[in-house]
Amino acid sequence: MYDALRGGAIAGAVGGGAYGLYVALVGNPLVAHAEELAHHGHEHGHGHGTTVVADGVTSVVSVGGSAALGLLFGLVVFGFVGYLLEPALPDRGGSFLLGLGGFLTVSGVPWLVLPPAAPGVETTMATEFALYLYAGLMAVGAVACIASGWVYHRLAEYGRPVGTAAALVVFVTAVGIAALVAPSPGYESGVSTTLEAAYIGTVVVGQIGLWGVTAAVHEGLAGFDSSGKWSHSPSESRMR
Repeated sequence: MYDALRGGAIAGAVGGGAYGLYVALVGNPLVAHAEELAHHGHEHGHGHGTTVVADGVTSVVSVGGSAALGLLFGLVVFGFVGYLLEPALPDRGGSFLLGLGGFLTVSGVPWLVLPPAAPGVETTMATEFALYLYAGLMAVGAVACIASGWVYHRLAEYGRPVGTAAALVVFVTAVGIAALVAPSPGYESGVSTTLEAAYIGTVVVGQIGLWGVTAAVHEGLAGFDSSGKWSHSPSESRMR
């Protein structure tokens, strides 16, 4: 367990660091631009220096939070969950399956109903209800991923294509039903459609990068045993 958590923490730290850099160079400038457009026409003359300092602090906090998020995902998903699911994971590519499942659970599935909202875009749904709905959709995503994996292992004896197709049907059906029955929020936008699309795309790319980098690092670490030597069986390394 300790080695699994340590590997997850290392992978999460690297992935979170890369994500924090992405937020600093791409995400924060785009958010600042969106906020400027959303508040266009307001006077900013008074307290300009204070605003600059506040913006700098906010930027540092957001970057630090992004790095911490990667560390948390690494510990929980690639460390703890990976340790529990290790017997069901393939020797090669298991980390990428964990990363895909983590992305779909934390972001992908909930975004089908509650996509990222750019600054200046307000939802008509109550915040507390939106949080509960998001958490419920995360649960649906987790259950759908686990059920898909179970179906794949049950039917893989008939061939990988059969198992893969059945797993996809289970996942799409479960997620599709949840997305259809879940209440959809309305939005009031103060920014252009182009900027909204750019913001959503930036967030999606950032999350894919976070999970992808973390999974790649974890997969690489899985090839080394506890003594630091390369092992031909990543699953054996994960079990140590």
